[in-house]
Formats: sequence, C-alpha cells, structure tokens
Amino acid sequence: MSPTSFGNLELLKEGEGALTEEQSEKINEQDFALWKKVKEGEPFWPSPWGDGRPGWHIECSAMAGAIFKEYPIDIHVGGIDLKFPHHDNEVAQSEAYYNCDNWVNNFWHTGHLHIKGKKMSKSLKNFTTIKEILKHKTAKQMRMLFLLHQWHTTMNYSPEDSFPEAEKKEKEFDEFFHNVKAVLR
Repeated sequence: MSPTSFGNLELLKEGEGALTEEQSEKINEQDFALWKKVKEGEPFWPSPWGDGRPGWHIECSAMAGAIFKEYPIDIHVGGIDLKFPHHDNEVAQSEAYYNCDNWVNNFWHTGHLHIKGKKMSKSLKNFTTIKEILKHKTAKQMRMLFLLHQWHTTMNYSPEDSFPEAEKKEKEFDEFFHNVKAVLR
C-alpha cells in the first residue's frame, strides 16, 4: 500500500511497538510479530510458542475475519498511520490464512485530528470531547465543521479558529432554506 515505505525499519519498529527485549529472535528485521511473549502485567494465553498473546496485526485480522465471512472485503478503513506497516501486515497474514489472492478491494486511510498542531491522543492529554464542544457550539455547527473538511487529510482543530467558516456556512444554508420556504409560501 505504501511502496516507498518498503524496508523502512523505523516505520516497521514504530508499527510493531516494543516486541521483546530479544529482538535477535527475528530472522529478518522486516518480519512482524504473529505472537508476542508474555510481559509482566499483560493478559496472556498458553500456546506451543510459550505464554503470550497475538500480535496486534493478528488481532485486527481475526476481528475482520470474524465479521466478514466472504473475501474480498470491499472496504477496510483506518487512520493514515496504519497504512504501513499495519495494513500491509494484515493483508499478508490474512491472504495466507484465508487462502485468497485479494483480501480487501479498497483501503481508505483517514487523516488525523490534530489539536493545536499535535495529533489528538489520550497519552498527550490534548483531546476534547463532543460533549465539551456542544457546550459552546451547536450540533449543526459541528456537523458543518466536519463536512467542510476532507476526510483523508489532517484536520487541525482549535476552539478559537475552527468554527468561523462552519458558522458562516451554517448561516448561508439557513438563509437559503428560509428563502426557499418564503418562495414556496
């Protein structure tokens, strides 16, 4: 899905997270984890490879496989950060497991929501909730904000700067529909 990322070890490491302290167990640095050894405090299951848990690519393939029984799956979505290596790994293992040549027809990768220039995340504690926004803005204004944004690009949200265009468009639509009602009357 991202041919220019092939062999990018930094992206591969970021996509895998910390596998184990013993990275030397991998035959090739580009291999991804199908099974991760148990770490203290993590849930685990017994297996022929030792106590552990599935790698996160397996978890996603298993969830999709449990829901979609026929292949190819028409549309698979996720954030742009999942394009490589996560979705590539899902395709590789799923096509092997389900013995199909095309597991997914289309991948749609969405942009991220940034808050004041940084990717919104719980770990950075830079998130806002819809409930918080609705204290100051209407649901219609929020819908307009998202409709004005292209789904596949990053959206930079700030309470001060994000809504003026949405409020202007809301007003234009309201005036248009008031005029339509007046003409119909």
